[in-house]
Amino acid sequence: MSGHKKNTPIPKILKRVRVREQVLEAAEEISYSFSLSPLTSRVLSARGFSVGEDLKNYLVPTLKSGLPDPSQLKNIEAAAEAILEYGTQDRGIAIACDFDVDGLSGGSLVHDFLKKAGIRSQVYVPDRFHEGYGLNERIVLDAKKHGHKVLLTIDYGTTNGTELELARSHDLFTIVIDHHHVRENPPADIFVNPHQEGCGFAEGTLCAAGLGWYLIVVLNRKLQEEKYSHVAQEKKEHLDPKKYLDLACLGTICDMVPLRGANRIIARRGLENLSKTERVGLNALKSVIGARGNITCSNVSFGIGPRLNAAGRMVSGELVIDLLTTNSEKKAEKLAKKLHRLNLERQATEEKVKTGALQQIQERQSSSPDGLPDGLVVWDKDFHTGVIGIVAQRLVEHFYRPAAVLGYDDGKFKGSVRGIKGMSVVELLSRVQDHLIQFGGHDGAGGFSLAEENVEMFARAFEAESKEMLKDIETHPTVEADTECNLSELTPAVVRELRRFEPLGIGNPSPQLLLRSLKVKSIKLLKDAHIKATLSDGKHEISGMMWRTVSHPALVVGHTVDIVGKADLNTYFGNTEMQINLQAVQLSQ
Repeated sequence: MSGHKKNTPIPKILKRVRVREQVLEAAEEISYSFSLSPLTSRVLSARGFSVGEDLKNYLVPTLKSGLPDPSQLKNIEAAAEAILEYGTQDRGIAIACDFDVDGLSGGSLVHDFLKKAGIRSQVYVPDRFHEGYGLNERIVLDAKKHGHKVLLTIDYGTTNGTELELARSHDLFTIVIDHHHVRENPPADIFVNPHQEGCGFAEGTLCAAGLGWYLIVVLNRKLQEEKYSHVAQEKKEHLDPKKYLDLACLGTICDMVPLRGANRIIARRGLENLSKTERVGLNALKSVIGARGNITCSNVSFGIGPRLNAAGRMVSGELVIDLLTTNSEKKAEKLAKKLHRLNLERQATEEKVKTGALQQIQERQSSSPDGLPDGLVVWDKDFHTGVIGIVAQRLVEHFYRPAAVLGYDDGKFKGSVRGIKGMSVVELLSRVQDHLIQFGGHDGAGGFSLAEENVEMFARAFEAESKEMLKDIETHPTVEADTECNLSELTPAVVRELRRFEPLGIGNPSPQLLLRSLKVKSIKLLKDAHIKATLSDGKHEISGMMWRTVSHPALVVGHTVDIVGKADLNTYFGNTEMQINLQAVQLSQ
């Protein structure tokens, strides 16, 4: 059972601790060269930094020095040239993008740029429920019908060989811009994907919105050339790619690509732009979620992103294209409120599907002598396919093992998979592809479809292959500390210094600190949902917050504990206090 106790879900609050290796000599050099505290310098050293350009770009990220040159992105120059060649002859560009935040923000920014350059374009989004993921015949034929000459896909296309051949047969010039796993290059006229052989641009980490942003960087450069001097002369001040980082950062943050290198710069500068954006749609969304001033990753991940995703999950992603590209404040306000209502509906639907999924797992667990399998598969024809991906992620968080959730649409089951750290979801799906109609994805997530009669065979194969893949993978959730410290090192100035690590996310997590032998002085339960503990080393005290948790076996008054968490400042009614958001707690040895 790969180390799991039978019949016992893994509580995510009980985690083993591993401390990163540090090079103390490097930490001292960082502290001296960049005037940083020893604590911050140890964290940077533990993350592999030493004094040099990489660290400088990390601490002070700039577009000029921190981004790889667009010319290194294979075929991007040819893609931009083709778009301008056709577009400036009024031979329209059909943009086909995915229905999640990444595809929608990428499609919106390219469409908005072309529109401002005076190039005719139209955005097509597949219907999640009747068409599913990827390019489809309806989009191809509609693009042809409306007189477009170029079919540009964003966030899919790599595995859409049949549809691309159809487009070619209808005399459409095809360009694929995608970031998903490449088994073989598709039959597109131009293929842009960092994962294709001979590329590896930005270590293959950019999402579709990031690749879309790089496309408009190259488009803008080419528009400065003599042969395009007649194009959009009066509008060129609106074509500055920097103005599109507010859209690029949405996909970058919400698609959970690693926030390092180019992604970190796009996210950081994009959040700055988002904070002062002139896009009426984004401002209407900010108003709906109550976000003012500086916009953070959390505002995007938990506020803006879910509402943009709700459109494709519940009705149609084209609502988002309208919102992100409209110039009408009245229309933007109406659309933002609609997305907010759809998100509330999505939350209720998600809770219903999650409850049904957990009930299936519990029934299977109680009737099986082996307890839970290493791979979880649940299905029901009533499961709403718009939320199965979110529910799969919730199951992973609860049980810490790969999970597939299946709903039913158009005469077949459609599924979504989420995995755990160290395993590839797309590899797992490739191992069971004999049972599938189609599948796709990347390391962390994937989707597929299959015939109803194959569901049980798929479930057995998924469980067996999960067990095999997890043999050499840590199957208990762990939390990794960057460095050990003591309470005397944690000051408001140091916490503000650690904020220079933002934006935080996958590949660039919040600095995690290990503190040992703290006495639990008091415990409070806030709003019947969160633990607040007062922790002391005998001289100093700090508040420890454990969110969405009502009890913990180690957090008992009088216990001595080791903790791992993120240091923060909490301001309440004008008073600011130090606190640490707890990721792991265990009794001191």
